[in-house]
Amino acid sequence: MENKVSLTGNKLVVVPQGINKIFAVKKRLEIPLKNIDGATIDNGILNEFRGLKAPGTSIPGFYAGTFHKNNEKTFFNVKRTSTVVVIQLRNEKYARLVLGVENGRKLVDEINNTIKTQD
Repeated sequence: MENKVSLTGNKLVVVPQGINKIFAVKKRLEIPLKNIDGATIDNGILNEFRGLKAPGTSIPGFYAGTFHKNNEKTFFNVKRTSTVVVIQLRNEKYARLVLGVENGRKLVDEINNTIKTQD
């Protein structure tokens, strides 16, 4: 598991696990729920051009850190073998988070159901 993700109070908290903290150059991300547009499972995103990595790590099958593409930043912390959860953001440093997690479907449903009740 690359990340622990939780909904705590009015925010989403992402904590890269183990050595992934070093590769991702992040110890923790906190995103207000009001800035989340939605979440999906999308393993296909790993087949797309990720953009320029800075700072972070990109080795075959593992992507971690900040990637710049089309004037947007995306935070990746994912292995190709993981269930890939993509979280779309607004008014944040990152346009999206691309995360490897356990129980991806459960997390996606939890995020989407929670942000619906925030409206």
